[in-house]
Amino acid sequence: MDEATTVYMRSFAETDGDEALREALQRSQAAGIPAVPPETGALLRWFARLVSARHVAEIGTGGGYSGLWLLGGMDPRGTLTTIDLDAEHQAIAQSMFARAGRGDRVRMILGPALGVLPRLADASYELVFVDAAKSEYPDYLEHAKRMLRPGGLVMADNVLWGGRVAGATTDSDTEGLRRFNDAVREDPELDAVILPVGDGLLAAVREAAT
Repeated sequence: MDEATTVYMRSFAETDGDEALREALQRSQAAGIPAVPPETGALLRWFARLVSARHVAEIGTGGGYSGLWLLGGMDPRGTLTTIDLDAEHQAIAQSMFARAGRGDRVRMILGPALGVLPRLADASYELVFVDAAKSEYPDYLEHAKRMLRPGGLVMADNVLWGGRVAGATTDSDTEGLRRFNDAVREDPELDAVILPVGDGLLAAVREAAT
């Protein structure tokens, strides 16, 4: 996508004077923490609002930037549960959630995602957002399906991986993303689409049992 089109798209992702969002992005960038682009953040907010999310799980806290976008679309009574392996990243995120006045709506869990996810309740979340170790995405999917309510969404960032997923690259991260995408596409309980925003954002709704 050319630069002018990217700038135009980002005009639809205005933060409406949200200083906490801007500061979270700046602090993430200064600390070298990957963050979703604003247009991806705006989609996260939009989908959270679409499903009236009260309970959201985020795999990969980072600097709190994507979490703030999610909170912006969630029910005001909702709670974000966010998992990260890096204590320094979570410390930055915690300060950003507090800065936004939303610290009391966030449950932060420090630890490896695959060690934490089994402790999260079945069929209790309207949305699960995946943005952590790419090689582990297929394992995250199994937990996300279990955790979602019928009609809930699993969303994942970086599913195009700079075009490598569609090519012949065979490193562990690319293979993990490729297996994740294939598993979602082939799952009869999931109805999915990949949106060509940022580095690729997948959204899949879990069908209600018939």
